[in-house]
Amino acid sequence: MRTRALLLVCLLTALPAAGQQRPDNAPDVKALVFELANSMGMLRGLQQEDSILTLEQWAKGTMTAGGQKYELPEHRTSINYAVPGMRIDYQRQAAGGQAARQIEVVSGTAAWNEKDRGRGATAARDRVRDRLVYLWTTPMGVVKAARAAGPKATIKASGGATVLSFPLPAPVDDVMAHVTVRRDASLLTRPNPAALPELVGTYITRIETTGGVVSETTYAEYGDWNWDDYKSDVMQPRRMTRKAGDTALELMTVNTNTYNPYVVMPVPDGVK
Repeated sequence: MRTRALLLVCLLTALPAAGQQRPDNAPDVKALVFELANSMGMLRGLQQEDSILTLEQWAKGTMTAGGQKYELPEHRTSINYAVPGMRIDYQRQAAGGQAARQIEVVSGTAAWNEKDRGRGATAARDRVRDRLVYLWTTPMGVVKAARAAGPKATIKASGGATVLSFPLPAPVDDVMAHVTVRRDASLLTRPNPAALPELVGTYITRIETTGGVVSETTYAEYGDWNWDDYKSDVMQPRRMTRKAGDTALELMTVNTNTYNPYVVMPVPDGVK
């Protein structure tokens, strides 16, 4: 059970007034990160510990790369946060063309592409940093990365929202994430009409990265997108847009699995 009402009161009391920032903001950062995790349903048990180690998301949407627009009829993202790694497996189809499958993987300090899941690896060493930044700027990745940043994380008020800034984990610690956080009823989609309206929560709406990797990501329409008979009360965004370099991605979530599915991406021998 998530005690959001009490936590939100504590959070809003702790946040600085607009335009102000306390010299010692560690308690504020800690409260905000905790509330983000609590709103998304990451905390479980009496100790309210982070329970999300892995997750999967199925989506569809569009991709624009190098000036060419593609339809994405299938897009599957598999993430392991405990042993940081991510596999993105998608079908990409240009207008009038045939769909081509792409599988892009990162694990630790290695990146590669695959012909099939776990097979036919080809090294993609120049993609390590971009893919790790993608991993750490997913909503739950933000919570984990901000927590790992410790005292290096800061918050400030900006335009009615709160901006949480911190360096990402190594080896992309030269990249700063600037995360816009809002408490807004319109951010939460409620598939269940009986859901309590006060369980609004605090969610991530926009992330900018600066430094070694520049990107911009937005999230909207948080909800439990697991299958109807597999609900978990873990909130993920249904809509995502991401821009990095000459690539723009727009995705709409179809299903998720937030029950810590089996997700591994061992580095192939040929890539090591």
